[in-house]
Amino acid sequence: MGMLEITLPLHTSVRKPPKNLRSRDHDIFASSHHQEISPASIERLRGVEAFGRGPLRHEGRYLQESFVTPAHAEAWRRERGHLRAAAERWIQSRSVIEAPTIWITDNGSCGYYHWISGALSRLEMASRSHDLGELTLLLPYQYRQHAYIQPSLKPYGLGEIRFLKRFERVYCQNLILPSHVAVPGNYNQPIIQQMHQRFRSYLAETPCRHCDRVANEFGQRVYISRSGATRRRIANEAAILPVLRKHGFSIFTAEQHDWRVQIQVAAAAKYLVSNHGAGLTHMLMMATGGRVLEIRDAMNETSNCYFALASASQLDYYYALAQPANSPQSSPLGETEMEPETLDAALTEMLSSSCELSRRVRRAQDVDVAR
Repeated sequence: MGMLEITLPLHTSVRKPPKNLRSRDHDIFASSHHQEISPASIERLRGVEAFGRGPLRHEGRYLQESFVTPAHAEAWRRERGHLRAAAERWIQSRSVIEAPTIWITDNGSCGYYHWISGALSRLEMASRSHDLGELTLLLPYQYRQHAYIQPSLKPYGLGEIRFLKRFERVYCQNLILPSHVAVPGNYNQPIIQQMHQRFRSYLAETPCRHCDRVANEFGQRVYISRSGATRRRIANEAAILPVLRKHGFSIFTAEQHDWRVQIQVAAAAKYLVSNHGAGLTHMLMMATGGRVLEIRDAMNETSNCYFALASASQLDYYYALAQPANSPQSSPLGETEMEPETLDAALTEMLSSSCELSRRVRRAQDVDVAR
């Protein structure tokens, strides 16, 4: 066993309700208004085996922190993952690392949302008690194929980032292993706020003229289109684009830009709209007090992860309900159809509430001046 430190205590996360919540939609968000967030810890272990693919292994057992949940670990074993891992050990190259290393990933953290909200939140927690500049971050083989991995790590100032080879085994003499900060779809608000401050400070301290120019072109009202994605697209997106443009929104397709441009555009936005998907993760970069509108499936059970993230990021959350496209084949990953009139009403409410707030602020300022 290693040394264990309890870094984040047990607490209850209380989320702000959607600004445009309808009584008939109360049940959609009811289970997420309050969420108990378990304690989180950091363990220092000696003699841990890290692999190019597969879970961490320590003293003959596979570590739970390598899996999203215990259910994922059980499924891996049922599918004989442990037997495949044992067979691969015969062909793996082996090396030893004496210097301090850190591991932050699990079997589900390769996708963008899970990378930011899961893996980086573990790294953020570790930064509270460890000098990241002295650590080598080990990453599995498949992470090298994602363009956002290395740029998103720059704000953390790690000593080294090492992508393991597919059939590589590294024996870590001094491994820092942060636990999960929260179960998927939930967050530790102080950690999210710390990440928010880190990324916005990084953007301010590392100017990018091209990024600023693109962000200025897209302005403060941004719609992130999933037209370039392979799932969760809006089937009738062409029908809602005129509505978005009527309200002054620019159409931003994230896949057409590098990661730095994407977060710069989000950081400059005051109003962010998208359907349920990884693009909404960019809300983390927005200034406090911004507004987010999520287009979500009315029929299939949709995770409240972006509702919870908006609250943790101190943003106002709005929603618009879409219907599944091709209903018999619909699924949580399927396409939806958004009624233009429904979206128009939601956008009007989001923008008008902002205008009313601005008017109140101006009136208050006028009163102060008159005094």
